[in-house]
Amino acid sequence: MMKNHAKNMIVIILCLGSIIVSGQQDAMFTRYMYINNMHYNPAATGRYEGVRASMAYRSQWADVIGAPTTLALGIETSLSDRRAGVGINLFSDRIGFDQHNGIQANYAYKIPIQKEWSISLGCKGGVSFVSSDFTNALTPQPGTLDPVHTNPYSRAVARAGAGFLVTNDRTYIGFSIPNVLSLLQSELLFKDNDAYLSRHLYTTVGHIFGDEKDDIQYKPSLFIKYQAAAPVQIDISIQAWYKNRMALGLSYRTGDAISGMLDIALRPQITLSYAYDYTVSGFHQIGTGAHEVSLLYTWVPIPVRIPSIHKFSSMPKI
Repeated sequence: MMKNHAKNMIVIILCLGSIIVSGQQDAMFTRYMYINNMHYNPAATGRYEGVRASMAYRSQWADVIGAPTTLALGIETSLSDRRAGVGINLFSDRIGFDQHNGIQANYAYKIPIQKEWSISLGCKGGVSFVSSDFTNALTPQPGTLDPVHTNPYSRAVARAGAGFLVTNDRTYIGFSIPNVLSLLQSELLFKDNDAYLSRHLYTTVGHIFGDEKDDIQYKPSLFIKYQAAAPVQIDISIQAWYKNRMALGLSYRTGDAISGMLDIALRPQITLSYAYDYTVSGFHQIGTGAHEVSLLYTWVPIPVRIPSIHKFSSMPKI
């Protein structure tokens, strides 16, 4: 048992090394279309009418000690007849000895560019709390700590981002840099007790095939992720929605995993989503797939007309 634990911890340390030096630092989700409203692209904030709240939890390589777990929360609302939107998102991403927590505020403004098309410009700002705690590390001699990492490490790092989203009723094309500029430094490297946030670039493309009156609508999408020190990664997804009540989908993440997705509209304003990733990379010999659960709630207030004061008592109840 101890041997297996040590093996798992070595794998996690190697993974952490690749993440810190040449990999992605932002949290990863298969159901990115639920989270990207603000977490990936601030220009999508308030895109839908009313108030929208989302929660997502992801557990990856569940049988590996120190495997990544991520929790993301968000709430957003449209303003000014959907010409603008504001929102807040929070996240907690943990892997091995490292933890990355953050809170961000988002704003977007939509500008009509043609009869059916519009472009949304968005910005975000917030703070990330990065920490590492090596006190639970397994060493050749139990109870002996690594002398280089005897004390827990923590740092707060300010961040700012921007993006744009071009949309019509059926298509969207977006580009974003969630961390255009770390307000303190430019890269996140654990060096000389300093923390920096690396820049990630995201591109999203999606389209809806089928009319609202059709029983089945198809929704393919692409999500392209780029970080200078890591290979480009592309999520290719397609979903088939039945009467906007239930959806089945498949996704492929290049060099990583194949995913199955299930969405169910529990009520008109509540959607539950589940995704399972089957790892196809060499890591599948050590860690199994990932489980991801998302819950989306949308509240659209019913407009109530306020009559003149002398008719107030007869105001209809809608």
